[in-house]
Amino acid sequence: MKKTAIVLAVVILLSAFVSCGSSEDEPDYPVVEKPTYMIYYGVVDDAVISSAVRYDIAILHPRQGNLTRNQVAKIQSAGTKVFGYIAVGEDLRTAGKTPEEMLEDERFKGDGTGPRIDPRAEGESSLTGSTVNGSDSPGGSGYASYYLDDNDCDGKPDINPYFTCAYTNIGDPNWYDVLDNMRMDGEDGVPGIREILTTDYGRGLGCDGLFLDTVDTCAPNAFTSDDNPGRTRFEWTAVGAADFMARIKENYPGKLLCQNRGIFFYNHLLEHYRYSPRASVDYLFFESYMLDSNSSACYNEGFFADNKYNQVPKLSVEAGRPDGFTVLSLGYAEGPEEYGLQATLTGQSDSGLNVLRKDMEEAEDAAGFSHYITDGQLTMLNDFVLLNRRETDDQPPVWSSVYNSSAEWPPHEPEPRVGICAAEAIEGGAVVYWDVALDKTGVSYVLCFQDKPIDFAADPELKDAEKMILTPEITEEYEQGVYDALPYKAKVSGLESGKTYYMVIRAVDQSEWHNKEYNTVYQTVTIQ
Repeated sequence: MKKTAIVLAVVILLSAFVSCGSSEDEPDYPVVEKPTYMIYYGVVDDAVISSAVRYDIAILHPRQGNLTRNQVAKIQSAGTKVFGYIAVGEDLRTAGKTPEEMLEDERFKGDGTGPRIDPRAEGESSLTGSTVNGSDSPGGSGYASYYLDDNDCDGKPDINPYFTCAYTNIGDPNWYDVLDNMRMDGEDGVPGIREILTTDYGRGLGCDGLFLDTVDTCAPNAFTSDDNPGRTRFEWTAVGAADFMARIKENYPGKLLCQNRGIFFYNHLLEHYRYSPRASVDYLFFESYMLDSNSSACYNEGFFADNKYNQVPKLSVEAGRPDGFTVLSLGYAEGPEEYGLQATLTGQSDSGLNVLRKDMEEAEDAAGFSHYITDGQLTMLNDFVLLNRRETDDQPPVWSSVYNSSAEWPPHEPEPRVGICAAEAIEGGAVVYWDVALDKTGVSYVLCFQDKPIDFAADPELKDAEKMILTPEITEEYEQGVYDALPYKAKVSGLESGKTYYMVIRAVDQSEWHNKEYNTVYQTVTIQ
């Protein structure tokens, strides 16, 4: 990032990462406890309830679990928050039905204006040319407006070939109304938003939040190839995702949202970033972070490297914003039989111990996520993470970067951009810029500044400097998708005109120990 019209000097010295306690002049750093969670898609019984109450969060599948209000209340009585599963990018009511069979049911005919297609002009790729409801399909109509027909434009709803459900437009207001009013008992057979979140509709489950699945329906078109039978060409529907989630938050105040994947919304290099639902999302669910559900290998090294070196820094930036979220990650104990991952997960073996512990360490200790491990069907109750997680945080944050110059696959680790990366003078103050640091318990960024040169050897803790915890704002370049842009900036006011200030940004973790790294990167700014 180039800064002009300021007096700016940059001196980068050797950085030493060490842990330290709080001194008398330290700010009041926040302490954040990462939640524990479990996810279970099987029938809910007493054994499941006994397991769920050991966690801070329990994600359950109301339909497959045959969930009742009494069961939810028992779990909540222990202080555990319950999230109910709901699919938003597919209509589960259509499972197994052909388009012709759908036309025989008034529920799927709706207003008859669907299915809909991409509203953008031919050859246009920008999402700014999209509209929430799309355009008429050239193949015909007769279905509800929220069904999609971009894969073949034949006038029939596109169907997910793996789960045999019709794809839906998450941003269509009519789809919200349908989702809101679905009921598990009766012709729908699928619980809706109101039934999951309230106690006076349908089964009245009264859950604390929603687990929003199939958000990936609105993924970039390039994410699946044309010859993929499960291809989706519905990126245009992304423009309505934020409004959909905001509407839930408005209609159900105090309820929580957990978004399953859809991590493209948090990658500033994709246009989806400009339509991010971040402000409404409380938890972001990162499925298959390292261990995936493929039984032929423990995990795909290329995909994991991309998750770790490209996605984690970007997600951590968004999680660390004032309207950010907590990341929950999931590993699957599948893989080759000789590893015995499932037997190890349930305490019947220790042959897969190193693999499962590595999955935890990568997700919890290195990335700072809250992790859980289960089988591919999400029905294997276990307490492996509870028994093996490292409770204490004795390591300081580690600087990373959202900018990765890798041109090869799998990508390599990005070169860290340590501490303060740029600074510029403004009237009565300055604007400072920095990148992301990673830690097990989350990160606070503290600005240390003084109006005389810094002697790091004599004052490594910068006790002579004034300190303030920075509230990160998004930079214009980052929001615009500039590849090497810095993600964070903050304004510092009340600085004296004519003085030159020496500024350092250090990362402090949000554990009770407030471990701090001691980088010695500084910038100077002369206030005009």
